[in-house]
Amino acid sequence: MRRINLPLILDTLFTALCAFLLFFTSIRFYTGSVYAALAFAIAAGLLFGSLSFIYISRKQNKKLLISRDEKQKKLLSLHLSLSSDGYICNLFEKCLSGEDSPAEADNGKVYVNDDVYYFAFKMQPITEDDIAKVIKNKQDGKKTVLCNKISPEAAMLADTFLIDIKNIDYVYELLKKRELLPEKYVYEGARKTGFFKRVKAHFSRRICAPLFWSGLALLFLSYFTFFPVYYIVSGGIMLILSAIALVIN
Repeated sequence: MRRINLPLILDTLFTALCAFLLFFTSIRFYTGSVYAALAFAIAAGLLFGSLSFIYISRKQNKKLLISRDEKQKKLLSLHLSLSSDGYICNLFEKCLSGEDSPAEADNGKVYVNDDVYYFAFKMQPITEDDIAKVIKNKQDGKKTVLCNKISPEAAMLADTFLIDIKNIDYVYELLKKRELLPEKYVYEGARKTGFFKRVKAHFSRRICAPLFWSGLALLFLSYFTFFPVYYIVSGGIMLILSAIALVIN
């Protein structure tokens, strides 16, 4: 069941309402015909409402894809931080293996030809001490450390000793490309959110004042229009929403 995209609906309705009011007021003033003004205003409301819906939904979908990737990266970081060394070695042995370059796991590291891959997945950025442990290992070939994050000091030390650092962004894209992302994470951290909390998340005190003044203006217009019910209902809804936004926050 898809969630109701309340911000998209409200923004679309607000744009359509602005277009309707502008065209209805202007055309009625210049032509004196209520019916012509109403026809053009409805058409304008539908047109601009549709255009705003398309634009805002595309923008939201783009942000949603980015936020989903970021959420997956956080879950993967936690998953790898809580996983055993054996699991990590087996995972990246599969991931780093190629037709011409088979990978081999040994003693907490993965060897691919002359390259050596170290793993330092931790909750906090790895430090100079973690890099020092890699430096102490007298291994020929290129050394690469896969981690979640690295501190600036550790990054400088790694660069001095020609150690390549790959953070969670690289790790996520690598596992995703090889279709080896975990099907189930050690800790999903996704306790189901109740309906009231989901609704509350879309309301903030910032929308209280705009909704209030918009609703008040619509109620005021109901005294001068030939269609007062529409303005009374719309204005009343906006006033109610402004009160809800204030109360629940």
